[in-house]
Amino acid sequence: MKIAPSVLAAPMTALQEILKKLDPEIVDYLHLDVMDGHFVPQISFGEAICKEIAAHTKIPLDVHLMVSNPGVEVPKYFTLGDVKPEYITFHYETTDFPIRLAQTIREAKIKPGLAINPVTPVEELENLYPYFDMFLIMSIEPGFYGQSFLPNALERLQKFNDLRKVLSKKYNHFAELQVDGGVTDKNIEALKEAGVNISVAGSFVFKAENPNERVQALK
Repeated sequence: MKIAPSVLAAPMTALQEILKKLDPEIVDYLHLDVMDGHFVPQISFGEAICKEIAAHTKIPLDVHLMVSNPGVEVPKYFTLGDVKPEYITFHYETTDFPIRLAQTIREAKIKPGLAINPVTPVEELENLYPYFDMFLIMSIEPGFYGQSFLPNALERLQKFNDLRKVLSKKYNHFAELQVDGGVTDKNIEALKEAGVNISVAGSFVFKAENPNERVQALK
């Protein structure tokens, strides 16, 4: 299990100091939630702030684009200063051309990820499986941090994991399974049992005095 703290849950005015305290030996990824105010109601930050974050950490970056036009927005994140993100994830619901966009991301030497909202059936991902390195199953409605884990999320994660077992053999390709929303020490073991490899944790990590200890607790 890898843990990706969501920067959105950290106090922005103290972000530079918080980034300095995060231990790259403990924290696997930094999850950057980019929101445009169209696909989701809230506006968070864009590529300029992501570049600032990249300049103050050695932790690999996991960019999650909650934007209505990923075809235009994705290339803005190919380089964040001197750094390339590890993953760029966009939403299935936002484009009719996910395979083309995944290939564009891969050509930039970045791993493509695909996210789905809680109402999107996981079966929609079957034909897209070989083109992505990570699938993000949202366990809350996207757009705001601090929400509670949705009751049907575990069932959806397990269903996708069962599908992944079949598809990984069929295509000789293993994709990571990421979950985002409401992750705590109370449900992390159940997430592992459901096949999750990467858990995004916001409030649980950053509302604590020592974020590294919270990440370690989840691990």
